[in-house]
Amino acid sequence: MSSKRALRAIYQRSCLLVVVQYEWGLARGEWTTQAGASRALGISQAELSTALQFDSLPAELTDMFAEPAEISCHTVRVIRGVIARDGLETVRLRIRQHVAAGSKLPTKAVLALVKGRLSDARKALPPSGKIITRSPDLPRYISDRFHLGIVNGEWTGYTSCSRALRISRRNISEAVSIGQLPDSVRSLFKETELTFAVGRKLLALEIDLGSKELLARASYIRSSAHEHTANHLLRELKGENVSPGEFSRLRIRKGRGSKRLIIDCDHAEFLFRYRREMEAALNQVVRKLTVSPEADEITRTILYPFSEAMRRGAGR
Repeated sequence: MSSKRALRAIYQRSCLLVVVQYEWGLARGEWTTQAGASRALGISQAELSTALQFDSLPAELTDMFAEPAEISCHTVRVIRGVIARDGLETVRLRIRQHVAAGSKLPTKAVLALVKGRLSDARKALPPSGKIITRSPDLPRYISDRFHLGIVNGEWTGYTSCSRALRISRRNISEAVSIGQLPDSVRSLFKETELTFAVGRKLLALEIDLGSKELLARASYIRSSAHEHTANHLLRELKGENVSPGEFSRLRIRKGRGSKRLIIDCDHAEFLFRYRREMEAALNQVVRKLTVSPEADEITRTILYPFSEAMRRGAGR
C-alpha cells in the first residue's frame, strides 16, 4: 500500500485527525480552501466536509465515545442522519437516558443509543460494561421529558405537563432552566450528582457571575472535574477553594479510645471542606490493609494518598 493510500485509510478512520490536520495546514497557509486541503490530505471533499462536521455534534455525545480519535466519517454521517430524521432533542433524550455512569462506550454502543436501540447497545458493550437508565427524579430527565412532550403534542406548557407527570410545576420549571445551562457547565458534574439542589446553586451562580464568567471558570476546572465531588466543584465555580496560605504542618495522632484519629494541621477550617476527598483516600488505604498480606509495608506509606489529597486541595 502506498503512503498516500495508507494516510487516506487513517484519515477515513479518524475525523479528529482530519480536523487537526486541516486546521494545522490552514494556519500554516498550506491551503486556503477545503478543495485544496482535500487534495493535499488525499481524501475527497465529501469526506473532509463530513469530518469537519464532527465539531457540530453535541458535546455530551462525543464525550460518550471510549476512543474519540476513532470516530470515523461514517460514524459522523450516521449520527447526523439520525439527528436530521428524528430531531436533535430526541437524540439527546436517548443518549442522556441511557448513559454508562462514569465510563465510556465503544462506537457501536453509542450509535445504537443514538438510534434508540437499547438492546443493540447492550450487546455492543464489553463483558464488564453496563448501561444505566437515568433516574426520573433528576432535573435532566424531567427537562428532556418536558421537551419531548412538547414535540409530541402531549402538553403545551408547564401546567399541563405538571398534571400529566404528577410533578410540581416549580420542579418542571427549574428542571428546564437547569437543562438550559451551558453544556460545558453541566458536563462538569456526574449524571447522578446534578440534582435540583446543585442545579439551583448553578442557576444562582449564573445570575451572580454572568454566563461569560461562569463558562470561563468551568473551562478552567474541566480537566480535573471527574476527580471531585459536586460540592467541591461548586466551591471551585464560586472561587472559594483558594488556599489561605502555606501548609507547613500535617500530623495524625491517636485520639482518646480505640476509634479516633486526630489530624493536626494548619488552616483546619479550609481543609475541612475537603473531608470527603480525604475520607476517600483513607478508605483506599484501609482496603489495601484488609486485603494485603504486607500490612507493614503498606503502613509505612499510609499517609501518601492522604497527603496527596491534601496537596491537591491546597494547590487549587
